[in-house]
Amino acid sequence: MTRTTRFRALTLSLAALTLVALAGCSEGAASVSSVQQPAIDTTAVKAVIDKAKAAPSFTAPGPAFDASKAKGKVVANISLNSTVPFNQIVDAAMEEAGNAAGVKVVQFTNQGQVPQWIQGMDSAIAQKVDAIVLEGSPDPKLLGPQIAAAKAAGIPVISTHLYDESYIGAAKKDLTDVTAFVDAHHYSAGTLMADYAIAQSGGHVNAYFVVSNEVQPSAGIASAFSDELKARCPDTCSAKIVNIPISKWATDVPTQVQAALLSDPSINYVVPVFDGMTPLLVTGITQAGKTDSVKIVAYNGTASVLSMIQAKNLVAAEIGEPLEWLGWANMDQVLRVLTGTAPLASEKTPLRLFDATNVNDTGTPANQKDGYGDPEKFKDGYKTLWGLK
Repeated sequence: MTRTTRFRALTLSLAALTLVALAGCSEGAASVSSVQQPAIDTTAVKAVIDKAKAAPSFTAPGPAFDASKAKGKVVANISLNSTVPFNQIVDAAMEEAGNAAGVKVVQFTNQGQVPQWIQGMDSAIAQKVDAIVLEGSPDPKLLGPQIAAAKAAGIPVISTHLYDESYIGAAKKDLTDVTAFVDAHHYSAGTLMADYAIAQSGGHVNAYFVVSNEVQPSAGIASAFSDELKARCPDTCSAKIVNIPISKWATDVPTQVQAALLSDPSINYVVPVFDGMTPLLVTGITQAGKTDSVKIVAYNGTASVLSMIQAKNLVAAEIGEPLEWLGWANMDQVLRVLTGTAPLASEKTPLRLFDATNVNDTGTPANQKDGYGDPEKFKDGYKTLWGLK
């Protein structure tokens, strides 16, 4: 065999060995990949999402009662912040519901400052109103002396939309001077955000979740999100929870999100505990160059964030609440208190999940009132419950 022939034979042998080795590596890589990314059955969670995307219908939260006994009474409403659209819509709906029942609702406007809440409480007590509502909710723990003074004056205080339905029992034990609560469904929203990410990713979620733990429900929302991942896809889903106080959102959210995405390219969802943070998340994602691989799921139903779904601007889904419905639910609890009817443990207000398939139900452009079915139906439902129809 000539030198040339031997060289060609050797070359062919090496090429064959290389192909075998590459095939082995390929098979090994596929095997490792299949271990790291097992198939997840998302049938059940997709059914949950489909149900959450449907427009809600009214269900009576409790027994009917005679609301006419409250006619002529005056209710002082102190919202979390009168400049915020959420509170403005709920406040207006409370007035509408009050008018339907012959009850006057007096608004104490404020800019979300504790001294202003205190001033509103003091003014309401001095005016000898029939009830005080902390709407949205000013934290009763910051108003202990004022709530005690209201109780001493025979004025019931109702706290709304601060405590999750599962936390109301604990709140009652801690805040014995508060007459009644209207629950929120914060933790259910956290669960739904996780469910959506699971369904859309095929059960492979690596989330970066930003909380603000100075706000009471924040930690619980994040826990609900993490717990749902652990329950449905424990081996393929995870969430890193990072606390950034609201006062530092503008400076820290974009930079920390950018840094997290650059250090861990496998992050595929960034989640804000409240959707007011969303534009800052977008900045961080954009600066990291991850707009093609990272999505946002959020909670609160703010119109500008719903519009981001319509514009396909990083937000994949948003959990919203029917704000006018919340206002009527608040008044349902207030009327029960004013008429000596036992307050309800839950007003059973709904959530709705919006994504590209149904977000236009909120209007074009999106707004925070629409998207929850015909409002006259829940209003008629309450009026019937109150004996007004």
